[in-house]
Amino acid sequence: MQSDAAKKLDYRVVHPANQTLVLKEENWPADSLWVRTAFLDSDEGKSRPDATPRFILAQDGKVILAATGNAGWKDEMWPKILEVTDTKA
Repeated sequence: MQSDAAKKLDYRVVHPANQTLVLKEENWPADSLWVRTAFLDSDEGKSRPDATPRFILAQDGKVILAATGNAGWKDEMWPKILEVTDTKA
């Protein structure tokens, strides 16, 4: 969270008691409900909606990337965040 990339992002956490609750609208911050909707409409959201931990990168009303698990964060999400924020690790 102290990286140059993180300083350029709005960051939200959805951390319900169990993985099925992550799909419930009431567990999402109001300003991020559009991310939930866009994710659930995506191919990944339709095929594996409740896989956790889930990381979603969204911008301008679109889900840019959804990744699952620690490997998904390290191998997919973090490099994409660096790319879209034009920063380095």
